[in-house]
Amino acid sequence: MKFRQATLEDLPALMEIVQDAIQILCQQGSPQWQNGYGPNEEKLRNDIEAKVMFVLEDVSILAMGALIPGVDPVYTAIQDGQWEGHASYLSIHRIAVAKQSSGKGLAKSLLIHLVNEGHKQGVRDVRIDTHELNIGMQRAILATGFHYRGIVYFPIPDGKRYAYQKLG
Repeated sequence: MKFRQATLEDLPALMEIVQDAIQILCQQGSPQWQNGYGPNEEKLRNDIEAKVMFVLEDVSILAMGALIPGVDPVYTAIQDGQWEGHASYLSIHRIAVAKQSSGKGLAKSLLIHLVNEGHKQGVRDVRIDTHELNIGMQRAILATGFHYRGIVYFPIPDGKRYAYQKLG
């Protein structure tokens, strides 16, 4: 399996993965990424052009995720907890696994690769969030060594998210 930076040629495959993820989240009863509040083509194109979108692939793309530098304004207002340390950090967003690869541990594998990519960039603080009903992602996050830190709120309907951090 290969971990690499996404290219614009990957955009159709990434959009298909996102559409499948939106359906799966809906079937699980999660409002995350519903009603137009999930990743769209413009966001993915911007991520690719900024060189922050990464993929895991075998014969085809199996999983995707963005590793974004800089201060995330939503993360500055953490509630019911706090971040550890004050160093520069990277945020992981837009994690999705291809429908045919769901349940095979690829989210965990992708998270490990993204954290390692952060280390290559010299950053030891990585943060991520997910909806409280996204149990599969919570499991992958915790299995990768992230620690629960509190709650953040995105300025969208059902914007409450559990926030996690991995140091070192």
